[in-house]
Amino acid sequence: MPRLPDRFDLWVRKAQECPDPDRAADYVFGALAALGHWHFLNLGTAENPRPADAGLDGSRHLLVFSDPDRIGELLPQGRDSAGPLPVIAIPVAAAMTWCLKRRADGIAGLLVNPGDDAFAVSLDHLAAFHREWTRRGARHASGYWIPNLTTQEEDFWQEHGL
Repeated sequence: MPRLPDRFDLWVRKAQECPDPDRAADYVFGALAALGHWHFLNLGTAENPRPADAGLDGSRHLLVFSDPDRIGELLPQGRDSAGPLPVIAIPVAAAMTWCLKRRADGIAGLLVNPGDDAFAVSLDHLAAFHREWTRRGARHASGYWIPNLTTQEEDFWQEHGL
């Protein structure tokens, strides 16, 4: 059964429509910062986790998911009978830092919610967002203010503690 879009999907779609790549990245990272955890597909073991990555435009991107169910959608059918999903869940603030450290492993960006509504963003955009987010207090589930918000966008941020 197809997945109904949630708020996160709507922000990713807004980012996909945005002609300015910096602003588009802000939409996606603002939505990611409003989550409790970022989720990664674990190709390793529980003792030695290894996040999945994908080649995109000649560079490697970590696969990041807004919720664990997205990982289940990506895996082949019948996976639910094979036990729990291989998920790495990291709290937002730690996930940003952890992703930035993956640059040393050759990771150039993030591929958010791979599939029909995937969005790719560079680690440079993540670093800029992380600096600004940290400067503003790195509040959990807050993101940060984006000027010239529409009423719908403003409502979203209000609902998430801004």
